[in-house]
Amino acid sequence: MEKNKIYAMGLLTVSLMLTCAAPVWAQEDTRGGNQDETPIDTLVSGLSFHINAGAYYNNNVSVSELDVNVGNGDVSAKLSAQVKFEYELAENTELDVSYKISSMTHEEFSRFDILTHLASTKLEHDFGDFKAGVSYQFADSSLNQADFLTLNQISPYASTYFGKKTYVRGFYRYADKEFQNSPTRDANVHKGGGDMYYFLDGVRQYIQTGYSYEDSDANAAEFDYGAHNFKLAYVQRLPFRSRQVRLKAGWRYEKRDYKSITPSIGIVRDDNRHRFEAEMEIPITDVFYGQIELGHAIYSSNLPTADYDRSIAAFSLGARF
Repeated sequence: MEKNKIYAMGLLTVSLMLTCAAPVWAQEDTRGGNQDETPIDTLVSGLSFHINAGAYYNNNVSVSELDVNVGNGDVSAKLSAQVKFEYELAENTELDVSYKISSMTHEEFSRFDILTHLASTKLEHDFGDFKAGVSYQFADSSLNQADFLTLNQISPYASTYFGKKTYVRGFYRYADKEFQNSPTRDANVHKGGGDMYYFLDGVRQYIQTGYSYEDSDANAAEFDYGAHNFKLAYVQRLPFRSRQVRLKAGWRYEKRDYKSITPSIGIVRDDNRHRFEAEMEIPITDVFYGQIELGHAIYSSNLPTADYDRSIAAFSLGARF
């Protein structure tokens, strides 16, 4: 077992961070409001940290960005660490900056080990009736200790409430993807869409739905596609001693329509991707928690290497402070 190799789960799942975050109106502001704070105190109070480590099983090790799967499972160790800084630039204007490193070490298929660095920033202003902002992300990923994928992404967005139970968020996103060893897959991606949250019991129980359309223009015409993306999720928080257990179940569907013939199959490629996910987060203390994740993906394609299923199970321990 090689312990010195590092892996991170799929880089493109990074894009989900911009669209799946729950509204913050019910979250407690932990930065404090002490008028006697010094500038150093203010800076320190805006810092937060998040670490997570655990075990991960995938019954079909794959890299979806390269249309590769091995047809066999593997056990791996996963680790992530993040530091975030929040600062109020002016009244109702907030700046967030964060850095995250994540890794996963395979027991057998070490050639799929990936290390991902993610740096992001967000500037947001509250206009009263709505909020608007822009976020930027830079991600760099290595596969088997070799350069793999670089992503630059910028996304303006706006959000508002309709009554007390419905929150909506619309966004546009532009991304530039560079594959170091597969330049034909390099692409410029335009994506637009929205999410709606319907609160059954505040943030303790809500439903999220979303739709987006993505247009990907790659260096090679066979990788150009348009994609319809749908998602549905249900979140429930249940009392657990003096804290709350968080349960989440979700489904994602992606319909990719490729625009040109794929030479290896002699026809235009057609992909349908279903992903089912379930997650439970159990608080241990005010800082530490345990997490269980289950998932199943069905990738249906007329390209044989992209036509496969996979299931995952993971358990981890984390801390937020």
